[in-house]
Amino acid sequence: MSEEDVIPETGAVFTYGKSSFADNIPSHFFIRNDPVIEISCGEEHSGIVCKNGRVFCFGKNSFGQLGLGHTENVYKPNCVKSLKPDKVKHIACGRSHTIVSTENNIVYGFGDNSDGQLGQSVADVTHSDVPIEVTRFNDKNIIQLSAGSYHTAALLENGDVYVWGSNSDRQLGLNSMDDDSVNVSVPTIVPIALPVLYVSCGHTHTAFVTRIGDLYTCGDREYGKLGHGLWSLSRVDTTEKIVKVSCGANHTIALNDAGKVFVCGNNDCGQIGLRNVTSQGHLYPCPITNEPIVQIVCGQSHSAFITASGKLFMCGDGKYGKLGIDVNQITTPTLVLAFVDKNLNVQMVSCGGNHTLIHAEPLDNELTNNSLQQIKSSDSLPPLRVVKKIIEERKENIEPFTSITPAKDNEPEVLNIVKESGVKEINTNLIDRQINEDKKSFKDKIPTGIKISNLEDESVEKEGTNANMLVINEKTEKKEVNKSKYPRNERVRSRMCIVI
Repeated sequence: MSEEDVIPETGAVFTYGKSSFADNIPSHFFIRNDPVIEISCGEEHSGIVCKNGRVFCFGKNSFGQLGLGHTENVYKPNCVKSLKPDKVKHIACGRSHTIVSTENNIVYGFGDNSDGQLGQSVADVTHSDVPIEVTRFNDKNIIQLSAGSYHTAALLENGDVYVWGSNSDRQLGLNSMDDDSVNVSVPTIVPIALPVLYVSCGHTHTAFVTRIGDLYTCGDREYGKLGHGLWSLSRVDTTEKIVKVSCGANHTIALNDAGKVFVCGNNDCGQIGLRNVTSQGHLYPCPITNEPIVQIVCGQSHSAFITASGKLFMCGDGKYGKLGIDVNQITTPTLVLAFVDKNLNVQMVSCGGNHTLIHAEPLDNELTNNSLQQIKSSDSLPPLRVVKKIIEERKENIEPFTSITPAKDNEPEVLNIVKESGVKEINTNLIDRQINEDKKSFKDKIPTGIKISNLEDESVEKEGTNANMLVINEKTEKKEVNKSKYPRNERVRSRMCIVI
């Protein structure tokens, strides 16, 4: 097993599509000694929650939706340090806002508040680049958060659902409100008579699953995505006992107690997985596999399904490679072989606007653990074959690697990253030294053991102590130069390094 393929037994987060991470090349990372327990994708940003209660965010940040105290885009997971005193349990990313809840059932929000989605008066707060308190539920435990484009929902253990934000299409399910009430800045309980088991917010619609298996939807009814013809909160006519639901931009996917999938809404990109159908106005069965499905997730125009054995199926818009398969569109749910080939068990998935995050764990934990220990104890990586001519050609276009914002304390917060392109992470001076060494001792090989000296992050680290080196040839390089920003078949692999 090669170094870049090693995954810790607690798993890693894999990024696909336009994630802003690793130059948008399919990659993966993990937080050392702090397993990831939740992942969430917004339209162009992402957030993860770790077991110890820390939150890491990255991506677009024009409204401060990363909660880092500024509005600059961030290309590597950064810890939201202001939330460290609180142990965060849940996270949900909307279009340009993020909501988190703590073990003390305090809800915080950051990012865009143009429609009250942070639970603040629009007149007082337009956006916030730091977490601000939305509400406290005290002794009422929060078990789930969901964020739509401009609205938010929080599900409590007792089955109550509180909503706030935009109500322009009645997506909050507050049927008693006047038509003129376009936003709600105060968390308000949804009037569903039965306790709710699951909730999901889409672009401008919302779905609720009750504990007895009924499905209720409300909001924009375009493309039939509500499963009924009404705007107001109404029950979807189905005999199935629904246990989970997920809302995309214009489609909805439901899961019954037998692990079968049912879909409705827009299918212009194949996001509901039905052949030769442009839209579906009522819940309709979507065949995927004989194995039960345990998790369903909708993105803007793509969808994901996880089976009981940890296999991942995806369909819909494949632009930027966000399906994990090099195709522009998939009209029926298709198995993502990358995780099968690597013996990885998919645990979680989240779909955003044009990217996807996937959390997967190795099937053989003992073997992987031993391999990881060998890598940690190794001082150098095996020699890599690199064409000298290509190194010299690349020197002129190489940018210095920028480290992640360092933490202020000495906690062992280490982010291990494996990329499929390390072009921007090769230091020109190091290349010169490699070439000189090459002339002295090797004719066609570059020695290992080269250290990166300008990386000073204490909060997030990469695995291994060596600079990223590329395994390429002249033919590959010529193709790479002519490719777009998001290459598909000409991706090259890199080694791992540690950011200290």
